[in-house]
Amino acid sequence: MDAPLHPPLRINARSSKPLSTKSTQKRLEVFLQDFQDRTTAAQSGHTAVTVQVQKLQDALKDERAATRVLSKWVGIMC
Repeated sequence: MDAPLHPPLRINARSSKPLSTKSTQKRLEVFLQDFQDRTTAAQSGHTAVTVQVQKLQDALKDERAATRVLSKWVGIMC
C-alpha cells in the first residue's frame, strides 16, 4: 500500500500591500533563491513549493512582457 500523501506547507500572509509586477518578481527571485539554499542545506526537498513559486515567477515575467508590448502598441496608436 502506498504511503499517504502530505500536502506542501501553506504560506499565510499576515499583512498585505499592493506591489508592482516588477517588485513582486524581484521579491520572488530572492525568496526562491533563499528557499532553495535552505532546502539544499537541510537536504529536504519541498519541490512542490519550489515548482509552484517558479511557475508564479514565470507567469509574472510573461505578464510584464505582455504589458510592455501592449503599452508600446497603445503609445503608437495615440
